[in-house]
Amino acid sequence: MKKYINKIIYSMLLLSFIGCDSYLDVNEDPNVAIDVPPILIFKGMELADVQINSGHLMRISQMWSGQMRGINSLYQRINDYNIAPEESNSNWAHLYHGVITQNRIIQETSDDNLLKGMANVLEAHAIGTSASLFGDIPYSDVGNPEGAAFDGQLSIFEAAQILLTEAIAQLGNVPTTRRFSDDILLGGRSVSWIQVAYTLKARYYLMNGQYGEAYQNALLGVNAATNSLRYAASYAEYGTSDENSSLYNLILRGSRAGDLTTDGSYIQDILLNPLNVTSRNNAKTNESKRRDFYVLDQAKINANRLSAGNATMPLVTYEENLMILAETGFRTVNFDEGLTQLNRLRTYLSSATAFAGDAGLTSLYAAYDVTDFAPGGIENTDNITADKALLREILEEKYVSTFGTILPFDDFRRIRKTDSDIALPLPINAGTIYPERFLIAQDEINGNSKAPSPIPDIFQKTAVHQ
Repeated sequence: MKKYINKIIYSMLLLSFIGCDSYLDVNEDPNVAIDVPPILIFKGMELADVQINSGHLMRISQMWSGQMRGINSLYQRINDYNIAPEESNSNWAHLYHGVITQNRIIQETSDDNLLKGMANVLEAHAIGTSASLFGDIPYSDVGNPEGAAFDGQLSIFEAAQILLTEAIAQLGNVPTTRRFSDDILLGGRSVSWIQVAYTLKARYYLMNGQYGEAYQNALLGVNAATNSLRYAASYAEYGTSDENSSLYNLILRGSRAGDLTTDGSYIQDILLNPLNVTSRNNAKTNESKRRDFYVLDQAKINANRLSAGNATMPLVTYEENLMILAETGFRTVNFDEGLTQLNRLRTYLSSATAFAGDAGLTSLYAAYDVTDFAPGGIENTDNITADKALLREILEEKYVSTFGTILPFDDFRRIRKTDSDIALPLPINAGTIYPERFLIAQDEINGNSKAPSPIPDIFQKTAVHQ
């Protein structure tokens, strides 16, 4: 595994100097091997997708959504929204060479529906995240030697849905007993990958405000923690060396050690017990243990925290799926459905397997009932309507439960558009407005004549949030 990680990172460094119009020109480039066994190509795709969803830009999204703080050097400047297009270069390379190029090879050369289905899910995951972060990106025209035109953000989400539908069909043709043992995320279980595909479909429908479609797909989504897509839950040597460790662990011990922390962040404040004004803790909730699990700091690396080298990193999870069901069930079915799904998550959080954290700390998630959201109830001390109080709690719970993903940044932008009265009061790190997107990669600006000029700045809303 170690050598595969090194290979993919080296490939990304080499390819970071060209625009995306060159990334897919694999048949004309003698330096790009196309006879690599599909199993190795797939591992490279997984690693590239992990970097897109759990790497540098994800950490920045956490700084911009109250979940981490950049406190020194580069990350301190980025924390305050001072960011350059170069920060997107690696994500752009991972997307176009690490994922899209490799998936085209797999789809064209392999007859294995399990491999092809898993690869299509990864591509949908990668392009959906990229559309959310950047807005318009090249996709349908990639490989055009005259430069790739940019597709609209909404059309990228539609393309992701098509890929996921195809993936579900491919995976549905695989015997449920078949395994792809070299899959480091889900152990090659087709049933689990199908559930992940449905949760991603629900995610992208939710981003576009299509609540009914999101609810119906989430009903078929990840239905147990063991089916969550996590890095690298199905790799036996994960956490045994630097090359195989959690990306949080690597950044906290590496060249950026001391540059970022969760200390003093909004999420640490709302998880704080004893009670404070913004705390989530009440007679039925004690977040002390989960708060400890989420501590990320150079001086506080701990085997029971998300900073541990073997702590798996969330990508598409059971927690997310339940919170999609809760929000969209509330919006499209009724109050009781939203509450039922919220309590399903609270039941899971009460289990010993939901998260680690200091074993000496308290963890309490008793079921809520209707009266808790009535004016004056423990989840409605400011006397808003019961409906608003329940929706607010669902959104806040999702904000906490999807820590370590880009989803809190996604949802915060979405909710400020649809339900601004109950949006989380996240701090603005600098100036007077929140960032809305990431900058198009500098390599793309340099290498693609069809890149927009000037590029959209970080405060310009993407199409889905207009």
